[in-house]
Amino acid sequence: MSGSYEDQPEMNTLSQVIDPERMTKITSNFTRLRDKCYLENAGATLYPQCLLSVIHQDLMDNVYMNPHSDKYTKDCIEQIRSDILKHFNTDPSNYSVIFTAGTTSALKLVVESFQFSVDEVEDEESTSGSFVYLRDNHTSVLGLREIAAERNADIIHISHEDFLQALNTNYDKSKAQRKVKFPTKNDANTLLAYPAQSNFNGYKYPIDRIEHIKNGCLNSHLKKQLCKINNSWYVLLDAASFVSNSKLDLSETQPDFVCLSFYKIFGYPSGLGAILVKNSSGDALCQKKYFGGGTVDFVLSTEDVHVKRKELYERMEDGTIPFLAVIALKHCFDTMHRLIPKIINNHMMDTISYHTFYLARDLFNQLQDLKHANGSKAAVTYMDSDFSNIKTQGAIVTFNLLRADGSYIGFVEFQHMADLFNISVRTGCFCNSGSCQRHLAATNKELKDIHKSGHVCGDEIDLIDGKPTGAIRASFGYFNTFEDVDKLLNMICKCFVKTKRKPRKRILTQIIDSLKSTKLYNGLTNAQKILSEAQEFIMPEAEDISQNMDSAIVLKEAAIFPIKSCGAFKIRSTWKIGPKGFEYDRDWMIIKDNGVCLTQKQNTRMCMIKPKIDLHKRKMTLYFEGRHPISVPLDFGSDSKLKNSSLCRSKVCTDTIQGYDCGDEVADWISEALEISYLRLIKQSSDDNRTQKKKHDGEKKLLSLSNQAQFLLINKATVRWLREKILDPLFTDDEDSLTDRFRGNLIIEMDEELAERDWHRVIIGNQEFKVEGLCPRCQMVCIDQQTGEKTVEPLRTISEQFAGKLRFGIYLSYVGPADGSKDRLLKIYSSVKPIINDDDISR
Repeated sequence: MSGSYEDQPEMNTLSQVIDPERMTKITSNFTRLRDKCYLENAGATLYPQCLLSVIHQDLMDNVYMNPHSDKYTKDCIEQIRSDILKHFNTDPSNYSVIFTAGTTSALKLVVESFQFSVDEVEDEESTSGSFVYLRDNHTSVLGLREIAAERNADIIHISHEDFLQALNTNYDKSKAQRKVKFPTKNDANTLLAYPAQSNFNGYKYPIDRIEHIKNGCLNSHLKKQLCKINNSWYVLLDAASFVSNSKLDLSETQPDFVCLSFYKIFGYPSGLGAILVKNSSGDALCQKKYFGGGTVDFVLSTEDVHVKRKELYERMEDGTIPFLAVIALKHCFDTMHRLIPKIINNHMMDTISYHTFYLARDLFNQLQDLKHANGSKAAVTYMDSDFSNIKTQGAIVTFNLLRADGSYIGFVEFQHMADLFNISVRTGCFCNSGSCQRHLAATNKELKDIHKSGHVCGDEIDLIDGKPTGAIRASFGYFNTFEDVDKLLNMICKCFVKTKRKPRKRILTQIIDSLKSTKLYNGLTNAQKILSEAQEFIMPEAEDISQNMDSAIVLKEAAIFPIKSCGAFKIRSTWKIGPKGFEYDRDWMIIKDNGVCLTQKQNTRMCMIKPKIDLHKRKMTLYFEGRHPISVPLDFGSDSKLKNSSLCRSKVCTDTIQGYDCGDEVADWISEALEISYLRLIKQSSDDNRTQKKKHDGEKKLLSLSNQAQFLLINKATVRWLREKILDPLFTDDEDSLTDRFRGNLIIEMDEELAERDWHRVIIGNQEFKVEGLCPRCQMVCIDQQTGEKTVEPLRTISEQFAGKLRFGIYLSYVGPADGSKDRLLKIYSSVKPIINDDDISR
């Protein structure tokens, strides 16, 4: 994509810490990204390509067996336990490693096994212990309160502000040195869970105050909750976000339990995490009930008798651990040490920490300075630090964008544009409802009301009454560079701010041991302002929509899309309506070798595959520029090659689809046209009864492979209105080309724009349809349906004109012939009669 917003190259180095040669070596291991800008490392970092090579070679050269029966494999795993502890600057004499399926299962196992009360027999004097959690924890921590409540523990939550205030108050250091004794009868334990780093915005909570916590700095908070305060404190540290980019030194700070996932650090393997248990605190994990294979020394099947193993990890790891994944960790550590230079403090993780911190700080400062042409702020950030201290901030920036009038841009709209520019970020609340609620200043009542209105986590309701329901998160990994920062900012300026960016000049900062100094920690300079020569964009006032109730409305055009996400087949005269919509509309789809349906979002060339259907010859012919056409039969029984075609399954919009493979010849043709190997063409089975999704009770119509409804209606008057609103000089579509972008089945011609948004039903010729709602639009409307080229418009203008609600066109479902006949043919140039309510069809 080209244009005035990106016509000047950035004058920058790749990193302010790692030299260009080393940084190029690192990025060369991520060539699979191609032009993708990956900024979702807080969700999952990416593995380097060289890692897979050494893992594969290891598995090819060696035989690894179940460690319960093979000493060599067991010895390899024990060595890896030591390697893990070495990475965190400790050893087996101080900590034990318990493998789990990830951070979530690690957290769950700790609380299921934790001894809240020493006296298991309840009486009037017994106390149940407490589970204390920071409100700004990940959802996986919040869920622990359900387990703790079943164990009769008091459930206490503490705010971000109160927690920091308690940890930062002065205390008697001599008292902190006292050895915390294991509680006696009728005493109880308190378990505190908090994150080392917020996954919401990267704020680093103090992890050097563990002894302060154990000494009772939070006792006053317990007292306010009328809970017993002379308990023994244990700290459960959620380190999943922190360890991905930062050094966790367990020789300096010693939480009782540390939970983490390895894919957050290495990108591979997923499904493997660990609990690092301080050995002196291991006895507190004595309430685990279930035991599995390998966790007992003795068990009887006829009596309730068993003896758990002595070693902590042996009695906690039920069944066979994923030993091949564990063995891969050796190569993960080795590969990272080969790739990452030890520039900062002679430590790999410190180098990563500073490299990514500078990237995130650069983005943060630019967002802070970003302004519209009228001088108003273009972004609001949701941070708990100002990036002046690496000790308190990780490589995450969380924000929302504002329009020139101060209104919010929905994160779904932003996500569509980011996808269009091949930028991966995270939007929503990131499974951290406490931080999200705090930064968006929402009350519990407001959130409950929003939920009652239909909003749930993960949906696309991004604005309610003009207020955001979530945010945008950009997070950096060691393979990211300043080029990724520039790509994101260029996209923001081009799509939302409409101002030019000055090329940024960045230099490689040579800093070694002196980085530990207080002066450097607290004296990081602010980034220079980048906005100048802002272009003035004057938006015309919205025109009054004249109410011409007597204007003639006709069906100007009809189209079907035989192959999902491929080109249109324009209907010239009449076409039959079947039980799922127009006959042969989205009856086929292209799937990748992993069985997932391919769409234009992944490959824009799909729109250049032009299908033509010949009802007389009962075949569909595919055309693609530069290739000979190829045909497939409309009916499987009409071609002997396809009679015994294999039945297969795939997914479309979370639905499982049953279909038939159309054979190798057309598969090869499509693979070569789209330049993707191992594609297959699948035809939906006539027995597949996929139905549309509805939130309310009512008849659910059958669907082909379309996303949400049987038909999509587009009003050309609304298209003309939209075209006039698009001011981008780079957008050259005429009315017909712009109409094609919306991929409608029914294109009507009338005088009144936007009128279709008020319809409830519509009769076209003799066929009646029910309006199912407005069509939500995504970045596919920004793909030229003739060339496959990407543009910013028309999605940007749709958002501007409809206050961030990306809706254009209306969904229809087929009701039947209006006169009760059996005629199911729809004719081009038929009259169109909108119905506003059930009593009026005269409009």
